[in-house]
This record gives sequence, structure tokens and C-alpha cells, in this order.
Amino acid sequence: MKLIDLYLEDIRKRLPPRNREDILNEIHSTLMDMIEDRNPRAGEPHDEETVKSVLKEFGSPRKVAQQYSRHNYLIGPEMFPTYLQVLKIVLIVIAGLNLFGIIMAIVGQTGVGESMFEAIAEVFAGLFSSLFSGFGVVTLVFASIERTVPEQVKIKVEQDWSPDDLLEQEDRHTIKITELALEITFTLVFIVLINFFLDRIGIYYLGESGWVSAPILNENFLRYIPWITAVQVLSIILALYLIRRGYRDKISALAKLFINAFSIALNFAILTGPDVITITQSAWQALNFDLAITAEQLTRGMNIGLDVILGLAIFGLVVESIKLIYESFIKGSHTRIEIETD
Repeated sequence: MKLIDLYLEDIRKRLPPRNREDILNEIHSTLMDMIEDRNPRAGEPHDEETVKSVLKEFGSPRKVAQQYSRHNYLIGPEMFPTYLQVLKIVLIVIAGLNLFGIIMAIVGQTGVGESMFEAIAEVFAGLFSSLFSGFGVVTLVFASIERTVPEQVKIKVEQDWSPDDLLEQEDRHTIKITELALEITFTLVFIVLINFFLDRIGIYYLGESGWVSAPILNENFLRYIPWITAVQVLSIILALYLIRRGYRDKISALAKLFINAFSIALNFAILTGPDVITITQSAWQALNFDLAITAEQLTRGMNIGLDVILGLAIFGLVVESIKLIYESFIKGSHTRIEIETD
């Protein structure tokens, strides 16, 4: 029966992997026995209203699943598979960036010598520190998400749950919680980077006393940092609200439209304002790249490239906003948040 299958599938998403199938078989057997006992005509197909009545009495999928997995975890079994998936992605990205640093260390040296091995060793040391920091940030994000939905909200959800919700869910577009968790994680990293480690965004080369960083973002960029931070913080708040709410409603749609409009205005201000990238001649020469291009030419080219990226970002935000207006206010669809457990 369709309702029973949808009900069990909803429970499956919330169960820990261990003994999942045994638990589902037990629930299925119990439900069928209850339906058989209430079927007024033995041997005939079950009435849909009887099935709905049994499911309503049995409880919402969340409530049933919680009976088999108590919330005594830093990151509970419902979130843990997604946590692992996001953690792998973040650590792979960090490892890739550090691998790029190793390649740059090798390319930046004119020959194989002690200085090159020292540079590579320094990058490897930074790798372990970065991986540990990435692990900490992802764990902190998921521990916060795990506790985003308070018990009062969960109780209200249980009271309002109806078997008809199972059928309505089929018509709702889903947002994977992995996407929201990744968005929160990388947004937090970005906020910390531009506010506390802006000087780390630049050209790296090996000097006499070790690695030297020549920042490429000039003082013109500093005026935008508070506004960029504000946009990112609003995005995190919206992502947490979506996780808490469970689906995108009109309030979250309006909030997203506001953030998009804010971002469009900010991108346009950077696009039309003074150049924010500057490459110094000394840093460019220190890289020892045999290229017939000056630091001024490189600076001009990078600023043009940034303008193109900002223009594409504005276009993408406009398209996203139009699509959001259509789906949320014209078509009237809802977007549910799903937790991936497979």
C-alpha cells in the first residue's frame, strides 16, 4: 500500500544504519496486524481511512524513529551520515589546496635543494593544521544544526502530523541538508578568512626567512568587508531557519530575495567601484615565472576577470530570484529539507 510504503520510507531516513531493516520489518508487521484487526470486512482490500487512522495512532515517522535512537549524541544518528559526507568534501578541498601549495613550492624553485625541501615540509605541516581546523569547523556546524530544532518545535510537529503529509511530500521539491551544511561550513570559513586573515589571500613565495605572503586585495576592498560579512551572516541564519522549519515557506523566500537583492547591490558596487586587486612588482618577480607580463598587466587582467565573475554572479542572482518568485508566490510550491542517510 502506498501510504504504508511512504510511511516506512520516511522512518527509514531517520533510523541509524544498524538494525535498520529489522526495525522496519517489525514496524511493518505491527502496522499490518493493527490494520487487519480494524478491517470491517475480513479478506477484502483495506480501506484507506482505516490505514490513515492506524498511522495517525501509531505516530509521526519522527516520533517512531526517536524510539529507536535516543538523542544522546553530539551528532545524532539521523545527521551522522550527512556529517561524514560533508566532512569528506571539506577535507578533500583542504587537502587539494595544500597539494596546490606543494606544487607551487616546487615550481617556484630553480633547482632541487635544501630550501625546496624545507618549503615542502612547511606546507605539509600546514596541511595537518588545516585538516584539524576543518574537522573542528564541520563538527561545530553539525553540532549546532543538531540542536537547531528545539523540543517544543518537535512536539508541535508531532501534534500537527497527519498521514496526508506523506502524500503532500511527493509534490515538494527537496533540498538536501548536505547542501545547507556545506553552505554554512564554507561561509563560516570565508567570514573568518576575510575578517582575520585577509593578508593570507595573495601571492606566496619563499623568502630568506620562510614563506612570504604578498596580499593582492588592496585597501579599496576593506570598505566592502562589513557588507560582505553581513550578507554571509544572513545566509547562515537563513540556512539554519530552513533546517529548523523543514521546508522553504514564504518567509524564507522573502528573506532569500532580500539577501539576493543585497548581494546584487554589493556586487554591483564592487564592479563599478575602484579596483580591489593589486599585484606588486616585487612579489611577481619573486615567483620566478618566465612570463613576458608585468605586474601592472597582471593586475589589470585579474581585475577584469573579477569584473566578469561579478557580472555573472549578478546575472545568476537575478535568475535565481525570478525562479524563486515564480515557485514561491506564483506556483505556490513548498521545498522540503531532506537528510540523506544512504
